[in-house]
Amino acid sequence: MHSTSNEGIGDMGGASLLRLAAAMVLTGLVSPPVAVAARATPPLPVLPIPTAAQLAWQRREVIMFFHFGMNTFTDSELGTGEEDPALFGPAALNASQWMDAAAAAGASLAILVAKHHDGFCLWPSAYTAHSVRASPWHSGAGDVVRKFAAAARARGVDTGLYLSPWDLHDQRYGREVAYNEYYLAQLHELLTGYGSLSEIWFDGHKEENATNMTYHFQEWFQTVRQLQSSSIIFSDAGPDVRWVGNEDGFVGTTCWSTVNRSMITIGATGIEKYDTFSFHEYAKFTYHFINRKI
Repeated sequence: MHSTSNEGIGDMGGASLLRLAAAMVLTGLVSPPVAVAARATPPLPVLPIPTAAQLAWQRREVIMFFHFGMNTFTDSELGTGEEDPALFGPAALNASQWMDAAAAAGASLAILVAKHHDGFCLWPSAYTAHSVRASPWHSGAGDVVRKFAAAARARGVDTGLYLSPWDLHDQRYGREVAYNEYYLAQLHELLTGYGSLSEIWFDGHKEENATNMTYHFQEWFQTVRQLQSSSIIFSDAGPDVRWVGNEDGFVGTTCWSTVNRSMITIGATGIEKYDTFSFHEYAKFTYHFINRKI
């Protein structure tokens, strides 16, 4: 009988192991070590770093804004707050046609002015009679905001809403606690009654001779964060996106999104001068401010 051998690698000499390794490399069974270059580290970020929601907003590129309301029927840019709700009669309103136009333009977000400075509400708010409930449209049962949001969803367009802090109609305006409670109640209606909202607008504008009023912006912002946590908040000074500084449809070159919020207040006189700074003007301004030259 032939005997079997139990000789293993451990019984091989050093020279035999070297020959075996060389043979394995030559036959491709083992690859020789390859030097790997260390990856260069990325540079430090330019602060502030945008949130995920801000970055998504920047990538939208096209957003459509709808200012439709009492002013449409009075042919005025700014109402008085004394308009008769009976004037509001959009018999041919077709929100689906609006969204067809938005989608055709490549807009991923459509924003509706739910209440402008005249105080007339395009939804049947439970907190005022100055709304579509008092109009002849659909015998007082109409709701422009609902039609708008439903049409947007059907076309795959996100919805945003504008709710004016300045209110020329409501008698509570000027009484800090009473009006802020009223505004917050209406904000709650919009945030909870119309599905997902991607952007909320808080316009700080009011005329120089307007009734003095202290807005509780931080409470309003916190309410949005609680009820629509992914929604972008717009105002003169953020906190997420801000007014460009004019109503002319263009901005300075280049108008960066970064802004020093410690230097501006929502609705403050002269804020448009800050918001329309070009990048170079802003850099110069910041340099002189830091060095106390202004």
